[in-house]
Amino acid sequence: MTDEPAIETARLILRPHRVEDIDGYAPLWTAPPQGRSFTPVLDAEAAWARLLRLIGHRAVFGFAPSVVTERGSGRIVGEVGFARFRRGIGPGFDAAPEAMWIVAREVRGIGYGREAVTAAVARFDACFPVTRSVCMIDPANTASLRLAADLGFTAFGRTTRHGAELVLYERVAPAS
Repeated sequence: MTDEPAIETARLILRPHRVEDIDGYAPLWTAPPQGRSFTPVLDAEAAWARLLRLIGHRAVFGFAPSVVTERGSGRIVGEVGFARFRRGIGPGFDAAPEAMWIVAREVRGIGYGREAVTAAVARFDACFPVTRSVCMIDPANTASLRLAADLGFTAFGRTTRHGAELVLYERVAPAS
């Protein structure tokens, strides 16, 4: 467990994963994606392994993506943050912290993604001053493309993962 403070926004709380999150967390990954999606579909065992991996990631690196919950209901509605996933894309990608975000399908389109990712990026910039971070986005995911651009990510390459063509983005951290 970590004593890292939660990030609170107007409608959301971003906090470290806990093992007791599994019942609310697994649906983020086990629900079949709508249309074309790079987001993997994980069975219950793989969702459990991901949750545990991110708890361990935070213990090793001091940061990991956070669970996103609604302030009023406490319901898990997403996961956002940074990790070192070491995807094997190459040093131009794998050496930098990777931003990621996923929002539950039933709350897409109401601004939760933007609210959560903006808060996570601000916290990461304040606590982990790195010169560069990266992310990868399916070019069909127009909402994520807009969000990445608004946060200062710019395209620098392409890759194919799990049969999907993805665009690689980088963000140079603001000077402190």
